[in-house]
Amino acid sequence: MNRRDPLSDKIQISLQNLSTNQSTCSIFKVPRVLRSVNDRAYEPEILSIGPYHRGKDDLKMMEEHKMHYLKMFLQRRPGNSLTSYVAAMRGLEERARQYYHQPVSLDKDAFVEMLLLDGCFIVELICKIATPGPQQGDPVTGNSSVFHIVSHDMLLLENQLPFCVLLELFSMAMPNERDPFIDMASSYLQWMPLSPRLERSNIISSQECKHLLDLVYHNCLLPSPSVLLSESEANNTEYEFIRSAKELKEAGIRFGKQARSYRFFQGVRFEKGMIKIPYLSIEDKTESVFRNLIAYEQCSQRQHLYVTDYITLMDCLINTREDVQILRHCGIIENRLGDDEMVCILFNKLGTNVMLSYSDRFYYAELFKQVGKHCARRRYVWLAKLRHNYFNSPWSLISFIAAFSLLLLTLIQTVFTVMSYFK
Repeated sequence: MNRRDPLSDKIQISLQNLSTNQSTCSIFKVPRVLRSVNDRAYEPEILSIGPYHRGKDDLKMMEEHKMHYLKMFLQRRPGNSLTSYVAAMRGLEERARQYYHQPVSLDKDAFVEMLLLDGCFIVELICKIATPGPQQGDPVTGNSSVFHIVSHDMLLLENQLPFCVLLELFSMAMPNERDPFIDMASSYLQWMPLSPRLERSNIISSQECKHLLDLVYHNCLLPSPSVLLSESEANNTEYEFIRSAKELKEAGIRFGKQARSYRFFQGVRFEKGMIKIPYLSIEDKTESVFRNLIAYEQCSQRQHLYVTDYITLMDCLINTREDVQILRHCGIIENRLGDDEMVCILFNKLGTNVMLSYSDRFYYAELFKQVGKHCARRRYVWLAKLRHNYFNSPWSLISFIAAFSLLLLTLIQTVFTVMSYFK
């Protein structure tokens, strides 16, 4: 009779835990290959959320503020004791651990304390912003600089807390609140530099949402489900990467700002010789936001890489500062970095070491194909060569006008001379 091998039992338990963790795992450590390009883009400046950066010396300042926020949070419903909140977090401990890709070394008490302090801080902060009123004296909301950095730190991939923890704390402290917490969180995230007016659409529920970065990814950026289906059907086609904005402009293609009614990545369109792209404000934190969204997308092993595809599009369009200037003059880009060269470098480096979409899943494949057909037409090729060879500078244009005027005057003089000869 075969005896049970303890090693087999250990491996079997690991396999069971793996299958459970694969379905819920959504808070990742950024891979080294992505960090090597810009490590600071993934590091919190002052606020630690979750276990990955907990206890770092340069982040300890906010720990005292978390205690102040916990005290304010407990006052929202005095009938609830601190013990009841701790008990609720203990009930979520095992479920919350499964959200983290890397094993969490914190023991039970330390992990539960982290869930309570970090969760209450996030919920209290979001509720404060959702409630109009003076914020003077508050260590976070009363200081615009600190508030901006804290808000940015809350969207780092390694700095996330499971959304189910936030929901539990919110429902315990404010059971009669009319506005769902996910709507309040969506409104709070409107500070992001990716769009001037982020509008929530009900494509993800509170139960489906995994964390705040996931909320941004789904509700603010992704195309609607109906567009996803139509685009994926259209993407079964061959295409080539499009040229830079300057070259496309020389080929007769115009650029315009897309209406704000479109969702961010869905809003890129090619209509009647014009590429329409949603407005993008580029600020100091824009690169970090993009990098964390890309890292989340890459680590999640999604079939469609919408953020990565958008960066591929912009990397194609922007090769030099002149390309940035064209998009800026069209109202597509607002450069708050000051130098157009910095924007050019930003987009050219965002795709470094990033896995691109398969050709049949590239979101802008149909757009690239339409632009390629437009540029391949003979008259546009001729116009492009004419502009590039003869009108690539103002002096070339002035010289052409002068030469054409001289030729015209010579022709007129010849006509008058011939006419006077026959009189």
